[in-house]
Amino acid sequence: MKFFKTLMFITFSIVIAAACTKDEAPAPTPKATSISTKTPVGATLYSEIETGGTITLGNDNLTITERGICWGETTNPTTATNKKITTSTSNTFDLTLTGLKENQIYYLKAYFVAGSVTFYGDQKQLTTAKKPSEVSFLPSAGNNKSWVIQPVFSNEFNYDGKTADFTTNWQDRFFNGWTGALPTVYSASQSTITGGELVYKATIEKKSTGDIIRTGIVTSKTKVGYPMYMEARVKISESSLASAVWMLSEDSTQEIDNLEAYGDKTNDYYFKRLHLSHHVFIRTPFQDYQPSGLETYYADGKGTQWANDYHNYGVLWLDPFTLKYYVDGVLVRTTPINQIDPNNYAGGTGLTKDMYLIISAASQPWRQSQGINYFTDPSVLDDARSTMRVDWIRVYKPE
Repeated sequence: MKFFKTLMFITFSIVIAAACTKDEAPAPTPKATSISTKTPVGATLYSEIETGGTITLGNDNLTITERGICWGETTNPTTATNKKITTSTSNTFDLTLTGLKENQIYYLKAYFVAGSVTFYGDQKQLTTAKKPSEVSFLPSAGNNKSWVIQPVFSNEFNYDGKTADFTTNWQDRFFNGWTGALPTVYSASQSTITGGELVYKATIEKKSTGDIIRTGIVTSKTKVGYPMYMEARVKISESSLASAVWMLSEDSTQEIDNLEAYGDKTNDYYFKRLHLSHHVFIRTPFQDYQPSGLETYYADGKGTQWANDYHNYGVLWLDPFTLKYYVDGVLVRTTPINQIDPNNYAGGTGLTKDMYLIISAASQPWRQSQGINYFTDPSVLDDARSTMRVDWIRVYKPE
């Protein structure tokens, strides 16, 4: 009997203790809504980052009115720094940040807004890649150097009309006022800048002193020297006129022809070839040396008709005896050293003189001697066929 009373006492004590323990346990803490930042990707892109956020709902019954990403170039960015709002109402969202700088560290946080409070996620960081060089096909620029575009000699023509974007560094004439070799007459009226292009047209005029062909020309206001790479994106005209991008020294004794082409498709030879050459002159008495071999007329072996489309034409003037020609980023001709100045017109120094950049369209007397009559040639009379278009011109130097 004593044992039974003892057992009842112990059991009763345990029940009371259990009841007291249950009544005294702390109330559970309400779970708060939170957000985490997705690990950003896009290190191979120089101007974009892909990221996002994941919202974990709690039991605080928040009403979310905005979700997005904030970012900056310094730590702890806020929505006041930069932000992009997602249109998604999902609690897991993705966003792409664009228009960023190349080779730049960015710090990012996902965020959401509930009421008047902004909640931020954890911070992530990513460094955007360095933008690939547009001229990565060129030889090395030298130790710790790269090929850097030169704005004073470059123009994208991404505007309408000859505004200050053009006139600051370019002139609508030949650099010394020369108006061309007759019957060509260079006139500002024959060139326009429209639709993001420099456009040349040809016009034939009847004159009592002799008929002329008005065409366009522009030249840089200042000269550039080696080492340099000049490239232009051009759609040559479909005519017997020469579409040309070239350089000439101020005394007209040294010339480099980046592009000289004739797009008239009735001539099976020339419309598939590009003339890639240079000149060295003595002005008095006049003497002109130019490499004249068939290798100066480049054909790609694929039957490409150059007037059909835009192509990138470039020349690398690396030193007085090194000229390399590129078409669409491919090296197509290297002028042999013994063809630079074999007649010693430059006194054995090679191509050393700084030169103006020139873009032009013109008739050429030597082609008249081949039987071309520019005044009756359908390819010149047809406005569409005689139009030359230049998308841009760019010059790079090692820096």
